Amino acid sequence: MILRNLACAIAACIALAACDVPANLDPSPTPIGELRLGYVKVSAKDTKWVEGSRRLEESVVESAVVDAISERLGRYRGNKWYHITASVEEVLLAPSGPPIVGSLRSGMVIRVLVWDDANAAILNDPPKTFVVFEPTSVSTFLGSGNTREAEEQLVAVSRQAARLIEDWIKSPENSPLPGVGTAPAASTIRQQSKVDGFVTATGESLFVG
Repeated sequence: MILRNLACAIAACIALAACDVPANLDPSPTPIGELRLGYVKVSAKDTKWVEGSRRLEESVVESAVVDAISERLGRYRGNKWYHITASVEEVLLAPSGPPIVGSLRSGMVIRVLVWDDANAAILNDPPKTFVVFEPTSVSTFLGSGNTREAEEQLVAVSRQAARLIEDWIKSPENSPLPGVGTAPAASTIRQQSKVDGFVTATGESLFVG
């Protein structure tokens, strides 16, 4: 009886996971200074995959992160263009396995630069590093590797990364945007004639230690 009840509970969790979708985004959010999103460029060429992780093609990772950032930050319609470049340093897409409460969650380490278009300037140097994990949900309760395909896990982590980037950009204490946070004016930041590269990969894993 106990095993049958456990099996039913697991089945119910897996069924509910199909309904586990991110909250709808407000199409007209409160402005973040003068933010208007320009282009988003993401590099996954130096991504490290955590041992045991499911794996996807480099282009799939890049597209998922670009789409998530564009989806969230593209809603802002200010009067100044800002661009985002990022490197995906490390990825863990949780594998399938025996459903255990507190199972491994998918995650990502991503480093981000914000660019001022008008001044061709980087607004944060060194890049901002985010260590991101899947939001706690029905899918992650017993392991998203049992309830989601790898592509779905990647989308969930990418959307969480985009949310953290948005929180950082609109934070009065930490935002790199002039007029929002305490960052210096763009004229005092390292100037660049064009965006011609990405931040480089780190050495050691940020998922451990």
